[in-house]
Amino acid sequence: MTAPGTAALDPHAVPDLRERRRLATQAEIEHAALELFAQHGSERTTVDDIAAAAGVSQRTFFRYFATKEDAALGANRAFDAALAERVEARVGDATALRDLEDAVADVLGEMSAESGSIGRMLRVRCLVMEDAGLRGALLRLDAEQSRAFFRRIASATGSATVDLRTRVISEALGAGLRAALDDWAGRRDRGEEADLVAIYRQTCATLRDVTAG
Repeated sequence: MTAPGTAALDPHAVPDLRERRRLATQAEIEHAALELFAQHGSERTTVDDIAAAAGVSQRTFFRYFATKEDAALGANRAFDAALAERVEARVGDATALRDLEDAVADVLGEMSAESGSIGRMLRVRCLVMEDAGLRGALLRLDAEQSRAFFRRIASATGSATVDLRTRVISEALGAGLRAALDDWAGRRDRGEEADLVAIYRQTCATLRDVTAG
């Protein structure tokens, strides 16, 4: 599965000129969408507004994104694609929850090193707290990718089906990640220094403490 921005997460990939231009145009559209959503909200922003701000045509916009909300979620899709690749690499290893937590932490670390993607994820996380339209789009994206994620977790943990254990592991990963992202976004919004990977690790430890009690 390939998602917008995924190539930029691979430190060994060297995109050719055409690919670099494609990624640059995509990033311009994402940046324009986030700026306009922050200023006016997603409901009062149109595709034409985003295209004009990015300096592209409406036709070009739709070559990259299906909806105006999608234009703000490229980094989230890139994260999901990178995590899927990490999980699929562990298929058949009877992977435990902590191994999967490590996979999430690794992807977050890679995105943190590539500041553009992590910066867009931060802005989205801050915006969804106030923007119902963007929040709905993010929830739909999560729902869209959950079924495939469940199957990947089942394979990685050695289960033939998406059974109760698979669901619990998947939901635990999702809950920890969402809590960590919200805490990280809140701290950054208050002007505090915040290490996303450290916050995620702390969130996982807290989740284990709570469930053990």
